[in-house]
Order: sequence, then C-alpha cells, then structure tokens
Amino acid sequence: MYGKASDVKARLIARLYRSASQAQRVRVVRFLLRPLSPLALVAVAGGAFSFAVVRDPSLEPERLSALAGPQVAELADFALQVDPAVLAQVADVLIQPAAATGLAAAAMALLWRRRQAAVRDR
Repeated sequence: MYGKASDVKARLIARLYRSASQAQRVRVVRFLLRPLSPLALVAVAGGAFSFAVVRDPSLEPERLSALAGPQVAELADFALQVDPAVLAQVADVLIQPAAATGLAAAAMALLWRRRQAAVRDR
C-alpha cells in the first residue's frame, strides 16, 4: 500500500475532491483526518490541516475551499498509509450521484476492486 500505488490513489482522491460539493469535501476531509494523530495533522502538507487539531473541519468551509490538489493528495497519501480502509469510506462519499461523474465513480470502483483483490491475495 505504500509508495506508488498509494500515490496514485491519493492523486485520484484529490482530483475527485476538487469536483465534489462542499458537503462532500467536508466528509472526505473528516475521513482522511480521522486516522492521523495531531502531530501528523500539523506535519502533513506544510501544516495545511493543522486547523483540524482544534476545530471541526465543517466549521472551516473557507479553508476547505482553499485547499489545493497537492495538499489533499498528501493528506490522502498519509491517511491511506495509516489506514487503507479509509479508501472505502472516501469512495462511498465520492461515488454518490451528486459527487462525481460516471467516469470518476468507475475509477473509484476499479481502485476498490484492485484493493480487495490485493487483500485476498495476501
């Protein structure tokens, strides 16, 4: 799960995040933040998520809107390394009809299937 595969998934999550609604962005960030410690929140993406150490992300819509793709990708990469199951949670949010196009939903479904196959093969 570390390295290139994690990076590809993280970049896909960041790309889908940019096209998600505000409510979906909040949910995605909550799922990605959940497995990380306060120290990791301050360290990841140059401290872009340090606000979440003391405040609920849903109370910071301006900050969520200002997040750049690479920042979300770095957060997703950290979260996936700590807890690979976060991919399923984020996929559930992003593949809802209002969240993404059919192509994005298909991409997330393919990633999920690949992850499930990798888990079975262990």
